[in-house]
Amino acid sequence: MHAELGDARVATLGCWSPVHPYRSSLDGGTCAEPARAYEEDTGAAWLQPLGLAHALLETAHHALATAADPADRASVADAVTRTRLDTIAGPLDRTAGATPNIALLPLVGGQWHPEPAGPRLAVVDNTGRSEVPLTGDLIPAR
Repeated sequence: MHAELGDARVATLGCWSPVHPYRSSLDGGTCAEPARAYEEDTGAAWLQPLGLAHALLETAHHALATAADPADRASVADAVTRTRLDTIAGPLDRTAGATPNIALLPLVGGQWHPEPAGPRLAVVDNTGRSEVPLTGDLIPAR
């Protein structure tokens, strides 16, 4: 499926990629590490939700570690609501969203580019996240 996306030069929003500059709060790992591990373990290309799933685990770990009583659901829920954490998906602040307990994640613009080793999701617009490096230009679709 990724080959077709690259050939068509499909543009998309990007929430996470191996080139994002963030690190895991659990082990300090880079964004490239879980993407590479996923590809090695599955033989398939990395997926954007991988970084979000990792950040969810980071949030759960943080909530359990900071809850007044990690065995009490209400205490853990309160800790989640108060979470402000730098994750592999970027900074998450569940105290400052437009709706309580929601962390907003700015997106980048991406486009699938065909390459000899297989299609690559290039970051073509980082207006909302200038710390994410641009890795390609927006190319008109064929």
